[in-house]
Amino acid sequence: MLLTSTDLATQLETAEALHLEAQVQALRTLRPQLPARTLPVGGGIAALTDPAYGRKLNHVCAFGMGQEVTEADLLALEALYHPHGLAVEVDLCPHAHPTALRALAARGYRATSFSQTYACPLDANAAHLSPDLEVRPLHPDEAGAFVAASSEGFAAQPNPRPLELLEVLARCALLRADSTAFVALTGGEIAGTAAVARLDLEAGPVAFLYIASTRPDFRGRGVQAALLRARLAHARQQGQQLAVLTTRVGNASSRNAERAGFRLAYTRTTFVRRP
Repeated sequence: MLLTSTDLATQLETAEALHLEAQVQALRTLRPQLPARTLPVGGGIAALTDPAYGRKLNHVCAFGMGQEVTEADLLALEALYHPHGLAVEVDLCPHAHPTALRALAARGYRATSFSQTYACPLDANAAHLSPDLEVRPLHPDEAGAFVAASSEGFAAQPNPRPLELLEVLARCALLRADSTAFVALTGGEIAGTAAVARLDLEAGPVAFLYIASTRPDFRGRGVQAALLRARLAHARQQGQQLAVLTTRVGNASSRNAERAGFRLAYTRTTFVRRP
């Protein structure tokens, strides 16, 4: 049974920070004209990219992990984001140093949303794929199809992000040397897409599952469950012993993760201060 200690939470938050940093690095390759960068702050990492990309590529994670936070940290974040018309958005783990929450409250930050971090020990998982689906790593000549299918799936969700951002996120996944992209096919047609990154932490390599999308016409057929199991099997074969993913509270991704053997490690709160 997986128990969430502060050490495990630090490991998961470090994985999230490494993922965000890799996303920004890929964006710099994809859009070299953008002033995209990451900065260490308060034990975590702050990502600043194009304001048009919203909080997805403009937020702070792993804040206060293993380190005290001061008002100066928040003032630095406000000086970073506010001149670009961006709110400071801090994802706070409940295992962060107590000074983080106190500093956020003192500066008038408000809780606006929640996200869930799930973890799965890979020695406890076995792959059982649907006989109706073929799930495999993406072929090199399928990059365009991956981007189109990923964007189509996310665009059909409630309150979708802008299409340009969806395409950028898919292309970033394909540019990352640490990531393997997967497709689920039925009848030779792409039904869903996803990726998994190998993130090397001091405690050992972690599999970070992300950008899972199902095209609207193929929903309700177990596409995401199959993509989850295939990526877990891939990570296990690569010698990784722990997998992590994040979801919005109560959505289908949460249910699929729990069915695949993931357990909720903790719920993070997003604190916001607008310009």
